[in-house]
Amino acid sequence: MKYKKLAFLLVPFLVSCGSIQLSTSSVGYQSVRTTHAQPSPTSPIPEDAKIAVAYTIGGDGALTAVVYNRTSEIMTIDQTKSFFVNSDGKTVSYYDPTVRTTSVTDMSSVTKGGSVNLGAIAGAFGIGGTIGQIANGINLGGSGTNGTAETSTTYVVDLPQVSLAPHSNGAMSKTFHIAGIGASALSGSAVNQPSLTKEQSYCRFSVCISYSIDGGQTFDKIVTDFYANSKVVVPVTQKGRVNDALRQVYQSKQDAINEYWWLLNFNYNISAGYNKRVQGILYDYK
Repeated sequence: MKYKKLAFLLVPFLVSCGSIQLSTSSVGYQSVRTTHAQPSPTSPIPEDAKIAVAYTIGGDGALTAVVYNRTSEIMTIDQTKSFFVNSDGKTVSYYDPTVRTTSVTDMSSVTKGGSVNLGAIAGAFGIGGTIGQIANGINLGGSGTNGTAETSTTYVVDLPQVSLAPHSNGAMSKTFHIAGIGASALSGSAVNQPSLTKEQSYCRFSVCISYSIDGGQTFDKIVTDFYANSKVVVPVTQKGRVNDALRQVYQSKQDAINEYWWLLNFNYNISAGYNKRVQGILYDYK
């Protein structure tokens, strides 16, 4: 039964912390899609694709991009011509000489020195079921579409241009927080939007990454458009009846756990670190 997968999230609601009683005000859910279809085991990334990008979104709405060079040539990433366009319309360059990145995301750290095909990344994020099977069949790091590509990870520092070795990958130098995505966006009053088109979406954003495979003589770009295709917030109307709210979420969004990226958040008064579940990776290629 699908509710069992999330049973561990309910544990904090059954205990108290000192003299403070846990109180859950609502259960919220949202999912994000790309405007293009995602690859799958039956429709994998083509072997002639030169570049692939894997995107993860954290529970706080932080977006991370990892670029995969699928060619036998050196790939140059121009961060001065690579941008994040937030849902409020603001554009931010990946390169900013006044800002230095001093930490890496979980996604970057877990791939250090190890296998970097999407199956490995999916395993690090605990992605199983249909999503895990899809990830294992995509193999972003290699030239093929099956198997495992053993390569080293390059961490992109905040430089104007960075080179990636053939069949290697690198995390872009910054993460960006998406306005309208994350646990804070699911803490309001009741909302029931289980299926939204791009035009109906309350949150649309994009990433543009510029790259060259001819030594920087010419540059191409890969632009990925995202949109939030659902948002469901169910208030907990009676004390302790969290399961009822969770059940209503799944009744409203029956394909909730089949989305390529989704977030389930329990909005309660004590921050114990167990109030949300994030699942999925979104990717693009060219």
